[in-house]
Amino acid sequence: MKKITLTQKQQHTLDYIKVYIADNGESPTLTEMKKHLGLESIRSVAQRVEALEAKGLIKRDHFQHRSIRVLDGNARMPLGTIRVPVIATAGCDASEVYAQEQYDEFLQLDKVLAKGASDIVALKASGNSMIDAGIHNGDYVLVEVTDNVINGDRVVAILGDMAVVKKLHITPTAIILMPESEGNGYSPIVMSEENSKIFGKVLSVIPMSYRGDDYEIIYDNSVKY
Repeated sequence: MKKITLTQKQQHTLDYIKVYIADNGESPTLTEMKKHLGLESIRSVAQRVEALEAKGLIKRDHFQHRSIRVLDGNARMPLGTIRVPVIATAGCDASEVYAQEQYDEFLQLDKVLAKGASDIVALKASGNSMIDAGIHNGDYVLVEVTDNVINGDRVVAILGDMAVVKKLHITPTAIILMPESEGNGYSPIVMSEENSKIFGKVLSVIPMSYRGDDYEIIYDNSVKY
């Protein structure tokens, strides 16, 4: 069985929910959790709850009050879907966007988007240097974590602490990351041997306009590669 990993904040939230249910026979409201956890907004509470639900540890009825139920971690996914963590923001042109892992957001996707790959993550695109490839600012990019890529693949590369999405161009003397945004002044990036690597291969792009508030996107209307 795959081990479920929680952040300290997520564990704190789950522990509070368990204790509250044990003491009161029902789950706490988001407002009560906000007060107990010392958070500034209901949205902050909701994000933690959504992360716990995405990991199969709790279940909610969105149409009922105090409807959180604690599960055993083995809740089954809908048939034909996968749960994918959003681990970072990938700058398509902005050097100030860094590849810092953040696992508080998940997408639930149709398995067809994974193309049979097993090690899959999602990144959120920042910038418009790849708009000719159908990747716009705010879109989600579904990525297979692998360095097994070939010339012409669209890839996520790590340059220092920055993640970028580009088209791979391999020459006898250099590995070049090419933008795909004709006429907008974006420049190719030549990868150095130090402090840079190929992180993964782009499988699909999920347009921002299809993103649901509960992070469930079950459809096959994305850009594929």
